[in-house]
Amino acid sequence: MLWRRIVFIASVLLLMTTLPGLAAQAPDDGNGPAGAGSADAPDRFSAGVLLGRPSGISLKYWLAPAAAVDAAVGWDFRDERLHIHAHYLQHFFDLFATYPDRLPLYVGIGADLRFRASDNGESDELRSGLRVPLGVSFLSADVPVDVFAELVPGMRVYPETRFDFWWGIGARYRFGARR
Repeated sequence: MLWRRIVFIASVLLLMTTLPGLAAQAPDDGNGPAGAGSADAPDRFSAGVLLGRPSGISLKYWLAPAAAVDAAVGWDFRDERLHIHAHYLQHFFDLFATYPDRLPLYVGIGADLRFRASDNGESDELRSGLRVPLGVSFLSADVPVDVFAELVPGMRVYPETRFDFWWGIGARYRFGARR
């Protein structure tokens, strides 16, 4: 059982470290935020809020025209835990024609850490797991805001193995976006 966990975690970590490198080699096809494929892109970074499970602060950084990483720090009100997660995301822009706006679907892979404090203030329970976000994002051509909704199935790998499920809706301001 322990070896299966170790092999599974090693495989996911290998996948997470190789996918961003492959995506960074993708040509700039005009998708993503304006100029996301170039090093001097004005709106590669965005920050905002995530409401759901968990609720908190959400950040996103575009690596390439269709590839990004996102992260969040929030509170899971159901489990009463501090929740930190990060994902690598691949976006699919060609599914819906919404010119000049963009409406990509995305899928990703990531990990999370969840902490609960005991009565004396010390962290007494740590949980970690793997996440697979599936979502849709609306990128307006007129307003520098990214509105998104996602469903996130996952698997807790520590301290026990079991299925988990999260969801969220949110909005992020795209810093430096051309108006």
